[in-house]
Amino acid sequence: MTSDPRSAEAPEVLAGLAVACESIRRACDGTLLELARRRVAMLLTNEVELQAKAWGAISDVQMAELSNWPTSDAFNERQKAALAMTEQFVIDVTGVLPGPLAASAGVLGAEIGPFVQALYVLDVGQRVEVVLSALLGETLTSDSWAWGATGEIPADPMVAIMAMLAAVGRLQSVDPITRELVRLRGARLHECRRCLSVRSVAALNAGANDELLGADDPSSAGTLSAATIAALDLVDATFAGPPTLHQELGDRLRQSYGIGELVELVSYMMRNACNKIPVAFGVDDAIVEEGFEYQVIDASGETVTVDASALTHEFERNSGGS
Repeated sequence: MTSDPRSAEAPEVLAGLAVACESIRRACDGTLLELARRRVAMLLTNEVELQAKAWGAISDVQMAELSNWPTSDAFNERQKAALAMTEQFVIDVTGVLPGPLAASAGVLGAEIGPFVQALYVLDVGQRVEVVLSALLGETLTSDSWAWGATGEIPADPMVAIMAMLAAVGRLQSVDPITRELVRLRGARLHECRRCLSVRSVAALNAGANDELLGADDPSSAGTLSAATIAALDLVDATFAGPPTLHQELGDRLRQSYGIGELVELVSYMMRNACNKIPVAFGVDDAIVEEGFEYQVIDASGETVTVDASALTHEFERNSGGS
């Protein structure tokens, strides 16, 4: 096992992720978490994760029959409810609300919120570990990012998750247009209505326009650099099905970005994919009824909604005055 590249390139992000994981373990049934962690690894074909440190206790029979959990007597009602949520969240998060959410919430009760927050960390955390491993020649599992938390551990996992997201927001080496296109690509994959109704002031002020940001295929609306195209392909490789990073894409990414920028890109993808939590609960409605909500990331890494007056005249020229 090699060290996580985030320990050098984004230490606050890695530390925040460990705190979030510890908060989750304190808030949730460890057996449910371990069943979910292992099932996520199986669905993502992330076999190395199966050798990582357990998040809770499960039986040898449960380990052997995990892929057959719906028909196995080795799992009780709570465990089956958690596994139903896990599979739907990983495979297609838009199917959680019309699918297993109501039944699973009825069984899990108040634990449903922290458990869905755990699914975000387990699913997206493993997707990120797979692509980072392929990009940087590492062999990563949750052993490298889910343990060793220090300092205060929030009782509410979402508080810890938000702190980790803010640490990502403080990373600012990748150009803002690429970051925004990456965010919007992930939003389209997860069908997050709130995310799609938002526009980054930094990207607009850097020269992006509504046509570019609104396009399903941004390359059809403007000339994109090879680096930006590679970053968008990385989003697809990470979230469109099990994460798979082919050598050709890895080569393009390494040619376009340094290690620190690659870590930042992947960290932003994890930040953006937090939208899977509201999408799962169906609370991802857009705030604005028409037009867009404009946001900036402030110096602390927090996302702040601002008035359209924050846009510069340069953006107005690029947008034809819109």
